[in-house]
Amino acid sequence: MPVVKIDLPRFEKMVGADRETILDRLPFVGLEHEGLEGDSVRVEYSPNRPDFGSDYGIARALRGLLGKEVGLPRYPTRSSGIRVTVGKRLSKVRPFIACAAVTGLRLDDEDVRQLVSLQEDLHNGLGRKRRVAAIGLHDMDAVAPPLYYKAVGPSYKFRPLGSLGEKSIDEVLRDLPEGREYGRFAGSSGSFPVIVDSAGTTLSFPPVINGDATKVTPRTRNVFVDVTSTVARTGDDVLAVMASTLAEAGGSIGTVEISGVGRARSTPDLAPQSLRLDTGLIRSALGLELTDRQIAAALARSRLEVRGRHVLGPRYRVDLMHPIDIAEEVALGYGIDRLEPVYPPSMQAGSFNDFEQFLDAASTLMAESGMTELMTYELVDEKTLYENFGRDSASRISVHEPKSIDHSLLRDSLLPTLMSALSANVKEEYPQRVYEVGRVYRRKGDRVTEEWHLGCLDAHSQASFTEAKMYLEALCRTLAGKEVSAKAAEHWAFASGRCASVHASGRTIGYVGELAPQTIDAAGVNVPVAGFEIDLAALHELLK
Repeated sequence: MPVVKIDLPRFEKMVGADRETILDRLPFVGLEHEGLEGDSVRVEYSPNRPDFGSDYGIARALRGLLGKEVGLPRYPTRSSGIRVTVGKRLSKVRPFIACAAVTGLRLDDEDVRQLVSLQEDLHNGLGRKRRVAAIGLHDMDAVAPPLYYKAVGPSYKFRPLGSLGEKSIDEVLRDLPEGREYGRFAGSSGSFPVIVDSAGTTLSFPPVINGDATKVTPRTRNVFVDVTSTVARTGDDVLAVMASTLAEAGGSIGTVEISGVGRARSTPDLAPQSLRLDTGLIRSALGLELTDRQIAAALARSRLEVRGRHVLGPRYRVDLMHPIDIAEEVALGYGIDRLEPVYPPSMQAGSFNDFEQFLDAASTLMAESGMTELMTYELVDEKTLYENFGRDSASRISVHEPKSIDHSLLRDSLLPTLMSALSANVKEEYPQRVYEVGRVYRRKGDRVTEEWHLGCLDAHSQASFTEAKMYLEALCRTLAGKEVSAKAAEHWAFASGRCASVHASGRTIGYVGELAPQTIDAAGVNVPVAGFEIDLAALHELLK
């Protein structure tokens, strides 16, 4: 979870409340403080609230909860007169850019620290570690408009941030830690994106590193913000969070004209977003018979505004997607601490769900056998689920209007996400033995059904079909008292001739085998991998 360090004397002035009140109320805006460190406190926030990535965003929410500043924050914009022209060669590299020109700032060292911290949290969250979106902050007084977002070759030279002299793109990618870490997102076929001004000054080589000539310091009064991205909506979301934070810091927001490819547009667009107000859902979800006026007042303390049968939310609230999110905001604005527990009318004692106990037992047995439990995402991307395994994606289950391409498909197997976890840990010691008890989804006609599976992968130099089958047999024998049999079969996850279907009491419950070499190579794993996946619901049915 991302963390923000808050200077309490500064924060007291921003909120207009004393330290005790602030520390008491922070949990009720959905934050958790990890403990005091002198005059500062470290606050942990959920990644779905990127506007909490700085003390400005947290203070804005806390002022609302305390009733000091309620309703929809509004950030007026005006044209800056700055134009950015996008080159056509970027269409297959990093095609989208959104910008803002912020003037009238008075930044001190802490302001700069907060902005840089927010920038990095946005990179790691919405920006998916800069792969999807990356931010550049520049001293606008060192920029000579108009600007050009264009593609250059590997020999192009500029002075990177913090460097004493010029370096070529090739040298940046080879010699600088930023280049080695983010260079794989910067372009291909010798074509790389840069932002330059009319004087030839290089502002940025996104998403790798900014230029040194336009670096932001405490003396900076006017800031130019660029957000380059592979997904236009994500870039606009990131810019909205950054621009509204700079407005909270005292800046005036100027829009920038983007032209050159596609339709010309003006950024940032900070117009409020509208969501449907479902008062019935709110009352049902919270168990409170609130009046319409009470609902509106609670939403105002959450910095939202009721307009007829809709709720207006600020553009930086990228987490608001569904009427149930509005119900949560009512709960926060009403006061979580005011919600009283209501006990069920029945005096009968509850009991554990039999299938849930079965799932827990399966997980416990795997852990006791030396495996490490993982909890991976049920929403994944096409590369993880299909491309890395050379699978046909015709039967895929897509998410309608996904917020991110990384979470656009419902998984139908645990093996791809477990393999992705191994891919992310190739520098760790082997053997690596991982498992997950989790849901997968299957299409049956026009319906989508849920199934509970157990997936396991064993990665080390001697991993084999025999070892994986041994773990599987021990699990089924201990968990369900069932002996299993294996029959040679083909499965998309496993190598041909190294796979078997698994049967218990005449019923197929899963597959076991050694992963195909090409799949292991695609994941960047350098040792053999074997494993299995079984349908726990099918195994549980055999016990009845």
